[in-house]
Amino acid sequence: MKDYITYIFFFLIALSGFSQSDAEKMLTDHAADHEELNETITIDISGLTIYEFLNSVAMEHKINLSVDSDLTSVIESSFFEIPVKDVFLFIVNKFDLEISIVNDIIVFSRKEIERQVKEMPKPKEIEANYNDKNNFLSIKLSNEPLEGVAKRITDISGKNLVIGPTLKDKKVSAYILNRPFDQVVEMMAKSNQMILTIDENGFYYLEKDAAPTEQDANRTGKGKGLKSLASLESSAEIRVEENGFISIKAFDADITALITEVADQLHVNYFMYNRPDGLTTTLVSEMMTFDDLLDHVFKGKNFTYKKTGDFYLIGDQNVEGLRSTELIQLENRTIETVLETLPKDLLENVEIKEFFELNGFVISGSRPRILEIKEYIKEIDVVVPMILIEVLIVQYQKSSEVQTGLQAGLDNERRTTSGALFPTTDVNMNSTSVNSLIDAFNGFGIFNLGKVTENFYLNLRALENNSVINLKSTPKISTLNGHDAKLSIGETSYYFEQNNRLINSGLGNDILQSGQWKSTDANLSVNIKPFVSKDEQITLNILVERSTFLGRQGENAPPGKATQQFESLVRCLNGEMILLGGLDQLDKENSGTGTPGLSKVPVLKWFFSSRRKSNSKSKLHVFIKPTVVY
Repeated sequence: MKDYITYIFFFLIALSGFSQSDAEKMLTDHAADHEELNETITIDISGLTIYEFLNSVAMEHKINLSVDSDLTSVIESSFFEIPVKDVFLFIVNKFDLEISIVNDIIVFSRKEIERQVKEMPKPKEIEANYNDKNNFLSIKLSNEPLEGVAKRITDISGKNLVIGPTLKDKKVSAYILNRPFDQVVEMMAKSNQMILTIDENGFYYLEKDAAPTEQDANRTGKGKGLKSLASLESSAEIRVEENGFISIKAFDADITALITEVADQLHVNYFMYNRPDGLTTTLVSEMMTFDDLLDHVFKGKNFTYKKTGDFYLIGDQNVEGLRSTELIQLENRTIETVLETLPKDLLENVEIKEFFELNGFVISGSRPRILEIKEYIKEIDVVVPMILIEVLIVQYQKSSEVQTGLQAGLDNERRTTSGALFPTTDVNMNSTSVNSLIDAFNGFGIFNLGKVTENFYLNLRALENNSVINLKSTPKISTLNGHDAKLSIGETSYYFEQNNRLINSGLGNDILQSGQWKSTDANLSVNIKPFVSKDEQITLNILVERSTFLGRQGENAPPGKATQQFESLVRCLNGEMILLGGLDQLDKENSGTGTPGLSKVPVLKWFFSSRRKSNSKSKLHVFIKPTVVY
């Protein structure tokens, strides 16, 4: 079965008409010493290039192989148990490749195409005859180079015809038979906008006519709309180089005439939908192409061109057939805000659509306008810096509180003696304990304090609290240059909002009650907007706001809220840390209650009053360190 498939394989190659003898013999001989070429392969290929396929086979079967990287033709084939050498032979024949073996390395390359050397056409013989017996000259010229015409006339007549330096590349046309030599040369000069002079030595000298008349222009058949050979040559010099480039010196030259003349000399095919009549240009350039010429003369004007193969379409920018469509993709930034930055002048007569999936624009319009938009986008399509912002929030809070006082009274509820003496003093005493204390004082015998009733109680309080709280938070946030970075840390509180609505049911007025829970926040929020300059200095617009909850006025009332904020605009170096502070809060309280009169008497006031003194201080520091990351 395997031999049968191989037979069919070679039979198909033979039917395809490919020559295989040299390549087959080379691979067969090489396979005699390299068994890996006789290994079979089964593969279904789709979408691989020759270069990729041959290298993958070489890696699979461990074959020394060298393949030219320009072998990019795509293979669409299937092989079933075919020897590797036969697959190589099929590829060589199908794609007309060269194969050679160098030091046990199989080399695949593209065949060199033998280029036929074109013989340069023989220069056209200039038709000119001279009769030396009667001094008559006959010429038959059709757009012939003047330099060759002068040489031909000089050779056949023996009379020296010299041309000026500005006429080196000029071409002339004339058809005159059997007329005296001087008349023929003079008429040839006049019909081609030249001036003929004869000096005392008998030299005939031709030079450019600097001011051709309107009658001469009309006689050339160019008309008023096209100042071609007549007026063009008085304002432009065109030279075609050997490599196909052109050199032009034009001063206020008519654009239509200039394009026509250059296209004629370069043998360029073109079609004008509209002619740019009345437009002139001044241009001095060397080694430029026809495309460069059109780009420059149409810049800033309503005319454009479009190249289809070797054919140039020229006309007004808005003419159907001259509009182009192109996809412009951005490389370094996103397209969200780019369209907003495009100048309005660039968007005239242009349709532009954003494609977020492609991160680019599709532009339809004239070619010069599309080129302008591409140049603008190229200038702004640069890498946007990203800023990593490290925020260190330090909150320092210190508080102290002192409560002292003696409270006594009557209560129907039977109380027990309890409380603590150390480290804080907060003791509740019932009547029994108070009477025992009075008995202790009565034992000194100085005075008798008496007894208290059973429902008497006494509360003694002496408290002092001191606390220091230090909170830290170190979040990190990143944002693009010119965009906000926000950070918020806080809590949410809820309150009930009730709505009452009066409804007239016909029997009386009813009140419909409804309500909903609403939320309010108290946060420490930081909003930073960075701007990176060219020298990587960073300007930060910083807004810090701190809000805290206060007490409620009622059970379902919204909580009160105290808010502190500051806004700052600072400038720092890349990687430099700055400190923002100043959000300080200081709370002091000194209050007391007591028996009128006695609460103000020294010493006695401690027995007939209760006092509370507190002091609370908090301070917030925010450290910010921005780092530019590309």
